Parts: sequence; C-alpha cells; structure tokens
Amino acid sequence: MIRRIIVMVFGFLIAVSIGAIFLFISALFDPATREAGFSAATAGLFAFLEQDVPEAGLNDPFTTFGFIVWAIIIATCAAPLAVAALIGEIAGARSLVWYSGVSAALAGASPWIARAAMGLDRAREASPLELRIALLFFLTGAVAGAIYWLIAARA
Repeated sequence: MIRRIIVMVFGFLIAVSIGAIFLFISALFDPATREAGFSAATAGLFAFLEQDVPEAGLNDPFTTFGFIVWAIIIATCAAPLAVAALIGEIAGARSLVWYSGVSAALAGASPWIARAAMGLDRAREASPLELRIALLFFLTGAVAGAIYWLIAARA
C-alpha cells in the first residue's frame, strides 16, 4: 500500500513537471500563442503591480511573474491530473484513455471553468486565439495524463 502511494506521488510529480515543460516549450514554438502568452503575462504583471498588496508579497515583479507561472501550471497541469488520478485510483481505472482523456478535457476547459467560477460574462464564448490556447492546454493535459499512466497507473 505504501509502495503504491509512493509510486502515485512520484508519477504525479514527474507528470506535472513534464507537462509544464511541454506547455512552455510548445507555447514558445507557436508564434500566436507566444505573443498571446507574453501579452497576458505582462498584462497580469502590470495589473498586480498597480495593486498595492505588500502583505501578499506580490509587489515584486519577479514574485508576481512567478505567481502567474505557478497559477498556469496548477490550472493546466496539476489540478486536472489530480482529479483524473484521484477518480481513476478510486475507481481502479488502468486505462491510458482515462488518465490522458480526463486530464486533457479538464485542462482544455480550464479557462472556461475559471471564468464560470468567477461569474464572468464571457464564460460561454471564445475567440479563435482562446481556442488555440485551449488546444495547447488540452494537449498539455493529455501529455501529463499519459506520463502519469506510464509511471503510476500501470504499476
């Protein structure tokens, strides 16, 4: 039992790490995604810098940028894979389709899930660029789920 938990945690950490690497490398190779990511990161950076939040420690540009990167990794790599892994382990699923598919679907839908959770009006619509970024998130979730399956689900 302890061995199984260790393998699951190890698989999760490796899968999230490889998913994050895949996300940033693939975003850098696609010109539209690279430009959109840079614009979003700088806009988020300046939005955080305009707010005076010394108690949160987000008034340093590097800390703010790190927070943005952390949030993207959590929303596209860690959280979708955690949901897929927990449900898969409870249900006893050992299928690549389960781990990769559920993680990919949740990662691809993460922008709309976040909008709906915050009650934003645009939770039902998307521009072509947003769909392109959602495809990148989908592929990132699929990669993370496949890596987790290779390490943990087959053990």
